[in-house]
Amino acid sequence: MAQENPPTPTSVDGIARAAEVPVQGSPVAPAAAKKVLTDQGKKPRMHAVLLTTFGVAGALYVAYAVFLLAKFPTQDASGADLKLIGTIVMALGALLAGFVGVLGMMRIAMVGGTQQMKLVAFVRLLIGVLPVLGVSALTLFMINREPTFLLEVIKPANAEELIAPVSVTFGMPTTMQLFNQMHLVPLKYQWDFTSDGTPDQETFDPQATYIVNRSGIYPIAVTVMMTNGTVKKVGMSLVVAKQSFGIEPMNPVIDDPVQFSLQNLLPPGGDTAPKLEKATWDFESDGTVDLETDKTVATNVYHKLGEVTVTVTMKFSNQTQTAFQRKIEVVKPAEQPFTIELETEPSTLLGPPPFGAVFTLKTKEPIASASWDFGDQKTGEGLRIAHVFSSVGSYAVTSTVRSQSGATAKLSKLVRITNPLVLSDLTFQGRPEVKGFTITGEVPLTIDLTPITSQPLISFSWDAQSATEVLATDKSFHAVYRDIGRYFLDLIAVDPDQNVFRKRITVTAESPQSVVSFTMDPPTPTAPAIVTFDASDTYVPSGEEITGFVWDYGDDRSSGGDSTGTKFSGSRITHSYQNPGTYTVTLTVRTTSNQFYIGKQTLVVKAPIIDACFMPSRTNGKAPLGVLFDDSCSAGKFVSKLWDFGDGSQSDQSNPTHVFAKPGIYSVSFVAVTADGRKSSQTAIITVTAP
Repeated sequence: MAQENPPTPTSVDGIARAAEVPVQGSPVAPAAAKKVLTDQGKKPRMHAVLLTTFGVAGALYVAYAVFLLAKFPTQDASGADLKLIGTIVMALGALLAGFVGVLGMMRIAMVGGTQQMKLVAFVRLLIGVLPVLGVSALTLFMINREPTFLLEVIKPANAEELIAPVSVTFGMPTTMQLFNQMHLVPLKYQWDFTSDGTPDQETFDPQATYIVNRSGIYPIAVTVMMTNGTVKKVGMSLVVAKQSFGIEPMNPVIDDPVQFSLQNLLPPGGDTAPKLEKATWDFESDGTVDLETDKTVATNVYHKLGEVTVTVTMKFSNQTQTAFQRKIEVVKPAEQPFTIELETEPSTLLGPPPFGAVFTLKTKEPIASASWDFGDQKTGEGLRIAHVFSSVGSYAVTSTVRSQSGATAKLSKLVRITNPLVLSDLTFQGRPEVKGFTITGEVPLTIDLTPITSQPLISFSWDAQSATEVLATDKSFHAVYRDIGRYFLDLIAVDPDQNVFRKRITVTAESPQSVVSFTMDPPTPTAPAIVTFDASDTYVPSGEEITGFVWDYGDDRSSGGDSTGTKFSGSRITHSYQNPGTYTVTLTVRTTSNQFYIGKQTLVVKAPIIDACFMPSRTNGKAPLGVLFDDSCSAGKFVSKLWDFGDGSQSDQSNPTHVFAKPGIYSVSFVAVTADGRKSSQTAIITVTAP
């Protein structure tokens, strides 16, 4: 019986089953055996051609994907057709790779063979299919994602050479084009200039201005709220490489004051930071020192036009010093063809946004027209006009006034809108009490206030246009309102970074219920003292006039010279108090209708200061030791003095001399007594050694 040939393994990674190869000695015709050998030789060549073709196609496919990834997304609408073609090609490539993968897995499952052979075939299939799927999916995702929304610096034009402090206006013209192409309509913009996640400013225009006070890198972020409820983020990093002192205004006018500020150059650290000891200013950089001051603010007036370089050298308490330079351009003011003035309410045009102001033109010239340019792309018409500034920046408000004769005048005011300052713990000391930023009192209403806050290096100023008299310093504020009415008082606070807090206080001056008012100077005298009483602020009802004043000083004496007080005196009078004590001062005011009005105040006269004091000529020496005791440093009027030298000897003289005969340590006491029995004493130790 003929022996059967063993079965030939079936290939699972080829397209068809491999042909059986005749073994030696089998009855196969020589022609058939030759054909089999020829077919087996062709297969490696076919595999090589297929692999080469697939390799070239894959390389081209990957190269095309890399090109798409480098091209898209774009910051504009360019290449939209190319992106569409690329999207179609990548999608078809992914579909083809998926189809080949599915077909290959079906073929592997249908063809027989060992599990190891099927596993090898499956791995080969994945190696060929997965890269194509991955490249296609990645490319589709990356080229169709949203572009990066960019924020841009609109002003100043040369953003690479910014010198702090500087006002920077941000915008997004390119991004607005993208929003339009994406059919997105912005509703409002929330600007975060401090990277704290809290909006610092909200606008309805795609622009905002921020004052950068120091050099550094500032991440600027904008949250754009769309009308369809979606939110987009726009941002940039602003680099301010240099900083110098502040200038106000940035373009000084000849013969007008220019203010220079060093606040932004002070070291951070609050009370622990080095303090400015001296600032040396050279306003024209001619080598001549124009000003030396310990203040952070300096003012200069330029009398020549042109470019000027300003230099300042700052010396600090830690013995370090630094110098800064800055160029400014002094310009010529516009000449007016007729007399005209520009007044503002408030008078101090400084504050955070939104900031409202009223501008009024005053002239006797007949005016044909008055147009306004507020410097923020807004305009107006009229002799009196109000405007609200909604963005941070410095705005030159210009009015062009044309008279009926055809002459044209131009006037301008600088409005500074700054970053807001928050003073959450602001309180006031003084009188009257400030309740909810309102003050109410009777005329004459006198205000004496001092703002208090825990934040360091805050400077305060006040805008009180309607007050009768005003006296204000960096901290305290004094004002008097003599007329009945409702007034506005503005408190302005500025920190070292020039951030501003501005708060309006409403002042209501009411008609007086008590018409008698007088002051005492000094308010707390020391006996003996002469006190001046002044009733100039006394009011009487309408229709009456004051005929005289009667003063009762509270010490059994009156201004009339007798206890009845029937004689009249003036509204201003002096009186002497010899003894300390508490006195009730009564003022009676008589009027033409024989009416009288009474006012009272309490005056405390303090006792005079007494202090028994002496200085020994020496405190030690060898016996016998003579010592002079000088009591001229004593304060007060004494009727008696008593010295006890500690060795059994006493004296009642002034400036006595005593000889200590024996060695020892002596306690010398001095007691002085005033006429009213008050005593004051002092002791000293005298050491006497053996000769």
